[in-house]
Amino acid sequence: MGLRAWLEDVRDRASRALSKPSPYGLDVDVSPFLSIPEARAGGKLDVARAEEVGVNLKANAIYIQIDQTYFNYLSRIPGVEVLRIEDFVDQRPDEAQEYFWRLIDPAKDKYTALAALKGRGGYFIRVKKGVKVEEPIMACLFMSYGGLQAPHNIVIVEEGADATVYTGCTIAPEVLGLHVGISEFYVSKNAKLRFIMVHSWNRVAHVRPRTIVSVGEGGEYVSYYVNMARVRTLQTYPVVYLAAEAKAFLASILLGLGDAEIDVGSGVHIHGDNSGAELISRALARDESRIVMRAQIVGEGISKGHIDCRGLMLSEKAFIQTIPELIAKSPNVTLTHEASIGRIAEDEINYLVSKGFSKDEAISALVRGFASIEIKGVPEKVKSYIESIEKVLSEKAL
Repeated sequence: MGLRAWLEDVRDRASRALSKPSPYGLDVDVSPFLSIPEARAGGKLDVARAEEVGVNLKANAIYIQIDQTYFNYLSRIPGVEVLRIEDFVDQRPDEAQEYFWRLIDPAKDKYTALAALKGRGGYFIRVKKGVKVEEPIMACLFMSYGGLQAPHNIVIVEEGADATVYTGCTIAPEVLGLHVGISEFYVSKNAKLRFIMVHSWNRVAHVRPRTIVSVGEGGEYVSYYVNMARVRTLQTYPVVYLAAEAKAFLASILLGLGDAEIDVGSGVHIHGDNSGAELISRALARDESRIVMRAQIVGEGISKGHIDCRGLMLSEKAFIQTIPELIAKSPNVTLTHEASIGRIAEDEINYLVSKGFSKDEAISALVRGFASIEIKGVPEKVKSYIESIEKVLSEKAL
């Protein structure tokens, strides 16, 4: 099947799934986003909002997308390619067919279907064999006029390569929009990919990222996801598939504000011996927000996995639910989990006050400590981004 036939098949499958809801999260009617015209040209990037989600607009490798009409990208880093997805498909059709809509089924749900039929843009990033990239490869996805934004992202980290991709997604205040980001990541043998995604939406935005990751033998995938602002609904469940000797670490920090409906999970399927996975999530629920944290590890062969879910209640009307799942398909699998939900303990506040902190300073310090997750093996430049984001998130939680 050639590329044209493959794309026609993708669209055909997608068209039959437009009414198929996701099994998780609040359902959203996507029909209005099928008929609305594309966002007007001329939307401008809000630099302050881009910087708030940690995007370095002066990076040596960067992709910028505004709505579905403006695209800008470049790479000054040897061994790193950055393209718009349409350019990749047009210029290298045979290669594109190997990676485009291969990990994610366009008929998975109405959101993948909508992206397959109406999506535009998204980044193609390739890190060539053996290349070690110390600085983050940046991407910024900004919605200025609202409507639909449905980019399709592909990242390929070739054998022995090592890189960090940092994506900041944000939206203009009070703009109604649906963001559906399709991401297919390929981590080759003995390669390492760190993927950091920071979201800052608004009170009327709906967000539905869809991510699948394939990690080859001896490879490693590290993910760090943060929702740091108010959002109307957010639902995502990235899944990672591990070969032998491979590792995965997925961390998420979720801030629920207002009447947000947030349902975020992650899953890892371990298919090879001597592989391991760790899933960590932190939820801070304020106002009348509702947060569901899901996590699943499926283990085969000789493998290990651990899930750690913790929630912090910051109001009387908030809601948090944790759903950890462990599935063993071999007697040689070792899987563990711990989950907890609570509020800031008064004795911890009083202890810090006794050491000279004000009550507000004590609460702020405890919230920031709760939201902080140690991510090992992250370059110093990336670590500084994460620390600054955690500081901003903690301040917004209060």
